[in-house]
Amino acid sequence: MEDKLKIGKFEFNSRLFIGTGKYPTFEIMRKAHEASGAEAVTVALRRVNFNNNKDNILNYIDQKKYMILPNTAACFTAEEA
Repeated sequence: MEDKLKIGKFEFNSRLFIGTGKYPTFEIMRKAHEASGAEAVTVALRRVNFNNNKDNILNYIDQKKYMILPNTAACFTAEEA
């Protein structure tokens, strides 16, 4: 029996989706993602620093290994999102 999670055209071996919040550093977050076995990472848009490539959370997420799922955490209006 095949036990993959299928969402549209995407297939995942792991059903665990891991987030990016609550880690003390981006490096610890990166290590936690690797240890988890997850294939999908949720990223709050407010955590992405689009104006600073050096201090950008996306630099610590291997986009070839993980599906990034943007979310609008802490946004209460369409304008904030």
